[in-house]
Amino acid sequence: MIREVTIGRDKSCDIYLDPRCKYASSQHATIYYDGTQLMFRDNSSNGTLINNVNVRHRAVPITRGDTIMIAGQYPINWNQIDAFFPSTRPAVVTPQPTPPPPPEVKPDTDSWSWGAFALYPIWGFFNGCWWAFLVSLVSWTILPAILFGIFGRRQAWANGTWTSAADFNATQEKWDAWGLVLFIIGMVLSFIFFFAILAAA
Repeated sequence: MIREVTIGRDKSCDIYLDPRCKYASSQHATIYYDGTQLMFRDNSSNGTLINNVNVRHRAVPITRGDTIMIAGQYPINWNQIDAFFPSTRPAVVTPQPTPPPPPEVKPDTDSWSWGAFALYPIWGFFNGCWWAFLVSLVSWTILPAILFGIFGRRQAWANGTWTSAADFNATQEKWDAWGLVLFIIGMVLSFIFFFAILAAA
């Protein structure tokens, strides 16, 4: 790895200055890496302006973007320095595509509610529809069960306290699972009871 780069009008210099740069010295300056940073050391008669500060017969640290004017008149392009010290080039950052936003979760208020259908007196307490228990005291028949099955989710979303639509949907799915299991058990017991009566007749 190159540690020291020479600048000047001498053709042996790594960064060769045009002979018309008459105020620059033959061996005007050197740039080197001291292990932690780039250093610019002026060896000239007329000095160097670095960020408009005159540097003469001394070494100063430089960073990419600093303005370097040999003899105060001839600029050194950082692309010339990068050719010898590629680590000074800015890293190329490839922009990452922005991920699409997650799909919006909407409350499922139109589906049939097995939980409200089969368990509406209990279901109502846990879903903000406490009056469902009062309905069961007045008339625990198939008609209110069907109405709760149709409109239960809508009433629960309107009356309950939910942290999100996803929370609401997940809770109703659990109630549906219990409601469907109880409905199936009820139907099986009904058939067994029915056939038992027929057999006894």
